[in-house]
Amino acid sequence: MAVSSPVTRRIFLDCTRTFLTRVHTGIERMVSGLLHAAPELGANFQAECIPLLFRTSTGFEALSEQAVHERFRPRDPAAVGRLTWRHRLRRELDRTGLIEWARSTRNTLDTVAETTLSPVRAWLPAKVDFRPGDLIVLLDVNVRSRYWADLQRARAAGAKVCLVVCDLIPLSHPQVVDAGVVNDFSRWWRNAAQTVDYYLNISESTWREVQSHLPSVLGPDLAARARGSWFRLGVGLHTMSARSTCRDEIQQAFRKQNGRPTYVTVGMMSPRKNHALALDALDRLWEHDSAPALVIVGKYGWRCEEIAQRIRNHREYGHRLFWFESVTDDELDYCYRHATATLTTSFAEGFNLPIVESLSRGTPVLAADIPTHREVAGSYAAFFSPHDPAALAEVLMQPEAALRRQQVLSPATFTWPDWNASCHEFLVRLLDLDADARHEQATIAPVPSRRAA
Repeated sequence: MAVSSPVTRRIFLDCTRTFLTRVHTGIERMVSGLLHAAPELGANFQAECIPLLFRTSTGFEALSEQAVHERFRPRDPAAVGRLTWRHRLRRELDRTGLIEWARSTRNTLDTVAETTLSPVRAWLPAKVDFRPGDLIVLLDVNVRSRYWADLQRARAAGAKVCLVVCDLIPLSHPQVVDAGVVNDFSRWWRNAAQTVDYYLNISESTWREVQSHLPSVLGPDLAARARGSWFRLGVGLHTMSARSTCRDEIQQAFRKQNGRPTYVTVGMMSPRKNHALALDALDRLWEHDSAPALVIVGKYGWRCEEIAQRIRNHREYGHRLFWFESVTDDELDYCYRHATATLTTSFAEGFNLPIVESLSRGTPVLAADIPTHREVAGSYAAFFSPHDPAALAEVLMQPEAALRRQQVLSPATFTWPDWNASCHEFLVRLLDLDADARHEQATIAPVPSRRAA
């Protein structure tokens, strides 16, 4: 008699925005890390993990393993080279003040295209037939997506929807993003809150923020019953070879300092990253030959024309101040390993992956004192006020003293899950949320939601 195989449930992982944009920072690193680990780990939970793409004209479709492998892989020097023309164009738009106009125009065209093509989908057969037991995880962030009606149909067919929340910064700090982004995000958040069944957050701090914003959308009663948990993002730079070619300009940024402290800050250029604080602090020190150097790694973001021009026009630019808009994973690894410390001045974060990337490479961390940084770094970072340049200048000039004063633990003892362990934690939290919800639905008297630790 044939032995039947265990029932396999399906977990769909939406990765639309990262798949289509080829961006390789922050959220996109999370998407890539989880997508690589999920298919193999899913088997341990009798689950099939399927990458999912949404197209306005055809709806949801499953991605092949080859497509995922080709699109979600570490960037190599050739990939960085292919982006050179984009950086040139971005710099020109920045110089002429047209960068925000170009972004706004692109967003408008995207919206018009989506609105025009959306009705076509109703006449086409679905490429994915969702069924009871399916889980759809909105792993990516796509604030202009038109998939809400499709998700409602999937829920009607018995599927459940989980939203991965990385941050709610456009809601909590609207002053640091464009008005258009705030409007898009607010609309996306209302749709999400009215559609999803579970919230899986990248930190406990983010889950608390979600809970604080739900009552205004759902009302206090429904918000109180919202199910959510959190998991830790993984660190993947330990898998880098550390032997790939690193561009001379990056190596020289560190070598030419002749013993001066050299800090690296990693993250897209935007107001919340607070690069101005670092410059204000260093401007207090750069009159002295022994003052530290700063290496900035991160693409041009939004509302950053002023700080970008300040960096590029600074007298120390190319001497003790550097900015690399695009690096390979191995080049980022080089920066971490050769820096005196990683500096993160951000005043709003959902997680801040560079903290654990830096510590995992044995490099100390100096971090702005905000709840998320305290949660992620714990006793492995020296903290400073995100609003006091003078205090930061003192820390940058004498980092060892700051580390001793705050009794910061050595990064040599730091441990953190890689992407396989992170994905395992992600799947455990996800399936626990789903099991709790289904158990509650099966009982006559609903039981209180169990909050995952």
